[in-house]
Amino acid sequence: MARVNDDNWLDEALDKAIGSDDTQPDFEAWKARHREAVQELTSRTPQQQRPPVIRRIAMNGLFVKLAAAAAIIIAGIVGITQLNQRENMEQATILTGPMNHTFADGSVVALTDGARIRTYGQAGRRGFEHLAGAIDVTVAKGKGEFIVTTPYGEVKALGTQFAMDLVDGVADTGQQVQLLAVEVTKGKVEVRNAKGATMLEAKQDAIVGKDVAPYDFRQDQTLPARLKERIGAMVAAFAAGDRAAWAANFNFDYLFKLAKGQVQYDPLRFGGSEEDARRLGEMTANITSPQEMSKTFLGAINIAGPTTVYIRQVTLSADGAHAKAECVTRKTDRGMTVIWPQWHHFDNDWWQIDD
Repeated sequence: MARVNDDNWLDEALDKAIGSDDTQPDFEAWKARHREAVQELTSRTPQQQRPPVIRRIAMNGLFVKLAAAAAIIIAGIVGITQLNQRENMEQATILTGPMNHTFADGSVVALTDGARIRTYGQAGRRGFEHLAGAIDVTVAKGKGEFIVTTPYGEVKALGTQFAMDLVDGVADTGQQVQLLAVEVTKGKVEVRNAKGATMLEAKQDAIVGKDVAPYDFRQDQTLPARLKERIGAMVAAFAAGDRAAWAANFNFDYLFKLAKGQVQYDPLRFGGSEEDARRLGEMTANITSPQEMSKTFLGAINIAGPTTVYIRQVTLSADGAHAKAECVTRKTDRGMTVIWPQWHHFDNDWWQIDD
């Protein structure tokens, strides 16, 4: 039985598809990418002849239609793929505090005034980008990794609570201050950048500087335990705005003896210059005891209210008896100071000295 050569069904389908607003752009794009083929298929006529030695391959109308149909099918597949991708995408949004934001997984971020974050634009990706300011994060448990990215590194958490403070400003000395502070309230987080990584648990914190590995002096294995206690006491005293607690880290017995000329000047124990030691003796000429000197000293301490201290790094001397830290004290977003407190081990303890 002879085959019926009837391609009217294809004509009707192509006429409808090519004329459609949905497929016309894709078909036109296919023709633009295959200009030579289109010209070859549409320019030949039955009267055109070629040399007898070359066999001519005639392209009839059905072939052109099949090629067009193939282009439409390919365009349809691409369109479906793009549609699926769009369905898996969420609009990336920048949020500015003060506000609370709840993510689809139940995690919550609280933004303080001026803090900014950018939510991820892909469904199923847990976390966000931290752009500026201080935030508190509570991560929903049991749903995989939750990652917060920053200019200085990333914080990876499971079910946990932690605070982040992205500091970018200028100290009163003119020095640029750029750092990320991470403090864990509950659970565990990993703080990581290209220079290194550290794991933090509840009540631990770390400072991440620009192009510097995350640092937590409490986890610094090179520092003696008692020195860490002294450094922590200084940080706590600043945080509470407690002058007496801060002064308790100094050896007033030694300072009294130095002021009265009972011990020789030692820069490692005093911290200041020999001229500073002489002026100390003049200013305390009427003081009769270390306790009285301590009370007088309190009035000169420049701690006016709670102050946040970020410990960037602590360096221990080769003999293990002297330490110096680089710190940033911060009272407000714009009120920052870079300080270098020092400690020295003498009289059977670690004592803070004049910086």
